[in-house]
Amino acid sequence: MSCLLGDLKISKGKIVINALAPKSQQLKEIVAVLPQENRLPQKLRVSELIEFFKSIAKTPLADQEIDKILQFSEEQKAQLTEKLSGGQKRLLAFALCLISQPKILFLDEPTAAMDTSTRQHFWQIIQSLKAKGVTIFYSSHYIEEVEHTAERILVLHHGKLLRDTTPFAMREAEHEKQLTLPKNFLSIVEKLPHIDNIELKNDTVTFMTKEIDSVWQKLQEQGCQIADIEIQNKTLLNTLFDQTQEDEK
Repeated sequence: MSCLLGDLKISKGKIVINALAPKSQQLKEIVAVLPQENRLPQKLRVSELIEFFKSIAKTPLADQEIDKILQFSEEQKAQLTEKLSGGQKRLLAFALCLISQPKILFLDEPTAAMDTSTRQHFWQIIQSLKAKGVTIFYSSHYIEEVEHTAERILVLHHGKLLRDTTPFAMREAEHEKQLTLPKNFLSIVEKLPHIDNIELKNDTVTFMTKEIDSVWQKLQEQGCQIADIEIQNKTLLNTLFDQTQEDEK
């Protein structure tokens, strides 16, 4: 992300965004960045910060739209930023990014410090921005957010690009399924071929297989009914973990 923004010099190759170099003034006019750490002046009021960002934007976002993003009361907007909670500061920093109505957004760990409800509100805003055609680059350690929101995934490990794919394609490429059955099927499961990673969880047994058809046939022969079994694709987290483990071998 630092290379895309022109903050880090690349050792080889070339970076072009919208046919523009990362440091070009034209690109800066359509880009907004939310860094990992909040960088808000602590002794300014929320309303003062908003007015300042509106004053330097060519086509600032309407007050009504800003209020929809922030969901702050008038009392909160009159507060100094140092009085806000961590999640509120993060949401404010995000709202300030959007005041200039950027066409390209860079978000570094955007939901850090947000509680569950604020995080849900944040992703609703992201979905609306996507619908408007805004291009969004974001880094996140919340795999579920990547899985449900991203259209394209780049897997980076120790500075090396391991994958350039989509959530669906990444899971489908593995052809591995996770099966969950009642615990009373444990003795049967232990004798099945083509399975691994057997785990007992409370009153269920879970395992992985790449031979779903043959395993399901064997289970049916032992009296397993469709109502007894839960089948899931391998999670994106499992796939990412396997990919990084393989790279380290």
